[in-house]
Formats: sequence, C-alpha cells, structure tokens
Amino acid sequence: MPDLSRLGEAGHPVIRIFLDDVHDIGAQFFLWEFATAVAGHVLSLNPFDQPDVEATKSHTRAAVDAFLRTGRLQTGEPLLTDQGISVFGGMEAPTLRDALIAFLLKAREDSYVSFQAYLPPEPPVRKALDGLRILVRDRYRVATTLGFGPRFLHSTGQLHKGDAGQGLFVQITCTDPRDLAIPDEPGHDRSTMSFGVLKAAQAIGDAQALTASGRRIVRLHIHGPDIAASIDTIVRALA
Repeated sequence: MPDLSRLGEAGHPVIRIFLDDVHDIGAQFFLWEFATAVAGHVLSLNPFDQPDVEATKSHTRAAVDAFLRTGRLQTGEPLLTDQGISVFGGMEAPTLRDALIAFLLKAREDSYVSFQAYLPPEPPVRKALDGLRILVRDRYRVATTLGFGPRFLHSTGQLHKGDAGQGLFVQITCTDPRDLAIPDEPGHDRSTMSFGVLKAAQAIGDAQALTASGRRIVRLHIHGPDIAASIDTIVRALA
C-alpha cells in the first residue's frame, strides 16, 4: 500500500478506502461518477457538458480543412530556431534559452506549468520530459504537469481552458520520425492525410483554443530525429 502519511502531514486531505473484493472497484466507479455529478450541481456547472473540448475540436477541424485545401498545415512562422528547435509564440528573444526564461518568468506563486507533449510516449522521451518538468518545478517553485497529446485533451485539456487562468502551457511537437497514412476509404490505399498530420492539427487546434481563452502558451517544435536528445537540449538551455 502506498505510504500517504507525508501528504497527510503536509495538510492534504487523505481518504483511505478498503475494498472487500476486487469487484467492489465497479462500485467505486459509480460512487465517484455520482460524486462528480453532485459536485457539479453544487458548483453550478454542468458536468455532462464539455465546451472546452468542443472548442479544440472546432479549431482542429478548421486546421484539417485548411490542410485538405492547401496541402499544408497553417503553423505560422517561428520566432526563432536554435539548436534544432523552433519557438512559436511567447516573446521575441535571440536564443532558445532567452525565449524560455522570458516565458517562464511570467509564472506567479499560484501558477502551474503544463507540458503538453505531442511526442511518441516512449520511455527515453518520457524520462527526458520528466527531467525537464522537475527542473522547471524546482527552479521556478511552481506546480508542473505533463501530458501526452492528443490523449490528454479529453481529461486535463478541459481544465486548461476552463480554470481560473493560472496556467503556462509549453506545447512540444516534433517532425514525426515515423508516420502512417490514413486511408480515405476503408480498403483503399489512397490517402490525403497521415496520422502525423492529424496529430499536428490537434496540437494547432488546442493551441488556438488556449489562446482564445486568454491562456499563455509557447510551442517548441523539434526538428531532429532524436527527440529525447532534443528535450535534453531544452533542459541544458534552462540549467
């Protein structure tokens, strides 16, 4: 059993629930789903609606439509490219280090930094991202989160656009070392779009939705094939 005593000692509420049978897990699913509905009523919000998820979907559809018309994604122009990494958004700066520091200095005491990795969730990549997240946490004394896109969009993605706006968002994308075509029709080879393009469109859509919600976001695009090494480059730039 995980030791939660340190959380309790730090003043965080800790609930321990003991189950008699593995099938009791199903009852826990129902319990907390019901609790979510009740909490939503108390907070005067609809827990069965997801407007912020739909906002990202709308921007993503627009990005995909633009790609189908023009054959390219509308990613905009980078502010700079340094050490194989392009920086989009944020503030004008001469180097990768300067751009990242200028962005992270926007953090306040109640801020959090969310790393949104539209990258292959492979162990070396995850390890490098954890190193980056921990460095920022310790250096800037802020809470940090890490999610792999696009799958986080249906969970914490709603929080990012619907909370009180304390977040700073670092979106990390890459030129996919491997890609797979999406058939236009089942059983046919013709394809006008790949999974890599779809993933990139979702990153663009969420960035636009965050910006429309007044959130602060910077995107780092990795050009090289060694993604973990490029993340280590970001770590060294901040160290």
